[in-house]
Amino acid sequence: MSGEAWVALHDWLDSQDPNEPPAPEVVYQALDRAWGPGGWSCTFTVASAEPPAVVCTLEMDQVRRSGVGEGPDLQSAALAALWMAVQQTGRSRQKATPQENKPSAQELIDKLMAKLREVGKGREAAALVVKYGGYGSDPEETRRLYGELRALLLGKVPSE
Repeated sequence: MSGEAWVALHDWLDSQDPNEPPAPEVVYQALDRAWGPGGWSCTFTVASAEPPAVVCTLEMDQVRRSGVGEGPDLQSAALAALWMAVQQTGRSRQKATPQENKPSAQELIDKLMAKLREVGKGREAAALVVKYGGYGSDPEETRRLYGELRALLLGKVPSE
């Protein structure tokens, strides 16, 4: 089932305009069709109230994908985060189940973000995520974000 579910989700994603997020109900229906009701979960975390930024984490088949969204209000930021998280599942990527691969940079950043929240540095971490527009627009930005988050956790000043 899981291989078929990933294919169904990717096919649905390929039919969507990546620049026009559908209504949340449409996304939820697509996830229900692919994974079945209760076969996936979605959590939202407010990263910043001002400017409004929200982190959405989707979990399907023991795989987590997160997205960060910004907007004029928290509801708009949550919709943008949901759409980013769904797109992180892999638009037109290889249709194999991702859990067979090593953890993605995004999963490592998510774990680091959780540790930072535990030690009371969630607000500073969220500001860095917003600064990079999520996980970064390319692998180099993602590495810089991870480095700055790690430095924050260790209490070091990042080198510029």
